[in-house]
Amino acid sequence: MQYDFTAPKTTWDVFVTSGSEALFRVWDGALEGAVIANRGYVWSLANRRSNDSSIRAQVRQTQGSRGNGFGLLCRADEAGNGYYFLISSAGQFAILKASSDNPDPQPLHTWTFSEWLHTGTEPNNLEATCVNDYLLFFANGHFLAEVRDPTYTVGEPGVVLGAVEQTLWVRFDSIDLRPATIAGVTGR
Repeated sequence: MQYDFTAPKTTWDVFVTSGSEALFRVWDGALEGAVIANRGYVWSLANRRSNDSSIRAQVRQTQGSRGNGFGLLCRADEAGNGYYFLISSAGQFAILKASSDNPDPQPLHTWTFSEWLHTGTEPNNLEATCVNDYLLFFANGHFLAEVRDPTYTVGEPGVVLGAVEQTLWVRFDSIDLRPATIAGVTGR
């Protein structure tokens, strides 16, 4: 499935929270998200359950400070549980796991700088792939990291953002969802 957000109606979650602390909307040909500082992560799901899948998107921070986290979700649920493939506009990335028993997502791959990430408001092309317990993260056509974790086997793809210091605005353009297989990868 490809989403270019040229029509205002979408299967992706769009909302404004009470108090207008966060939102997701279709705006100017993209899925756009915003969240005030220190509110935690907010997400929009595609409303398509899958197990082994890949999600790709062009992602660009349009407003906010450089320490924010935003990116893609794999095998997520409505409560925000799942795998977070995040970057920051300061040039860092991480893979996190969110679960109901922890108030903050836990690192599977800690925040690390990468020369392959564009900084500031330059767009980044991200890809997250989840096959069995194998999780892969790519940016701008380059491999960033891989981890293994058997916790989640099915869920929804999505997008996510979280802000520190200032309100964060991020555009998610040309989202592509597809089934994924990786030759030679088996579950544990």
